[in-house]
Amino acid sequence: MPVKKYRRIEDMPGDRWRTPGDPAIVRAIRHVWSLAALVGPTGIPGGVHKYRSVEEMNADREAWEDRRIQRIREMHRSK
Repeated sequence: MPVKKYRRIEDMPGDRWRTPGDPAIVRAIRHVWSLAALVGPTGIPGGVHKYRSVEEMNADREAWEDRRIQRIREMHRSK
């Protein structure tokens, strides 16, 4: 997914912004939270990461996937 940079807020797409005090803000936040609750913690690290090579990127991905699998196994053992 490409990362887009904007110099000013006014340059950003306006259809995603809500005005302060708009009751739709609370509904939108609740909707996002309910989606997040369905997915649960992913274990995927946030942010943008730079790698020197594809191999380094794959090694990092395998490491956090292994940690996530370990957490899932521990959750199932405790049930």
